[in-house]
Amino acid sequence: MIYAIIQARMGSTRLPGKVMMDLCGHPVIEHVVNRLEKSNDIDKIIIATSIDSNNQPIIDFCKEKNIGYFVGSEDDVLDRYYQTAIHNNLKDDDIVIRITSDCPLIDPFVVDKVIEKHISENNDYTTNVLECTYPDGLDCEVFNFNVLKDAWINANLSSQREHVTLYIRDNSDKFKLGNVKNDIDLSELRWTLDENEDFVFIDEVYKNLFNENSFFTMDDILILLDKKQELMNINSEFTRNEGLLKSLKEDVDLGSRNVDE
Repeated sequence: MIYAIIQARMGSTRLPGKVMMDLCGHPVIEHVVNRLEKSNDIDKIIIATSIDSNNQPIIDFCKEKNIGYFVGSEDDVLDRYYQTAIHNNLKDDDIVIRITSDCPLIDPFVVDKVIEKHISENNDYTTNVLECTYPDGLDCEVFNFNVLKDAWINANLSSQREHVTLYIRDNSDKFKLGNVKNDIDLSELRWTLDENEDFVFIDEVYKNLFNENSFFTMDDILILLDKKQELMNINSEFTRNEGLLKSLKEDVDLGSRNVDE
């Protein structure tokens, strides 16, 4: 089975409540779910939120839309993913797709490329961000549950607990890693949702494309940006992976986990 687990919370430092912001009459998180449902490979979608009471709107959304969800740790996101998998009875060879809820332009065709490479190469971890060639906001990470379990037991840095797959990527001698590259390097394009300017940009994309075709692809966005190049200037000042860089700077050794916890 292939499970997409979407991490989502309301307490973003830079843009609080971003996952429930409105895009063409629907919250951001609904667009993420709807787009992932277009995947040919994903069997089930689960939202992993946290115990903070501010996340109640996310839980209410899941209940209304009949979407599976799990409530776990606020800061130990690796534990949140692991407990979500345990709650859903994943087996060692089941596949987990990690998606963040701040990616309302995620392209399921790109996700499927990563999944299919993961399976065909029998990798432990496959992504499109080991070498970034896709726009920021189309990030996708794929790994087997047994690899997630290994990370959960052994990751002991605060950055590795906050950023789910960092332990895996830090141990390339232990795990077989794979990367999907785009034909053209588009890594300078920013399509993620972390700042208000990001929302202005994404909102413009939706206003231009959503009403004519609710399922528009990466290629459709690129065609739009070719016609309206000024849109790319809206949020071009921000750096990719600011949160990760901050976590690495503030790293703390937390010790390893016991499998019986």
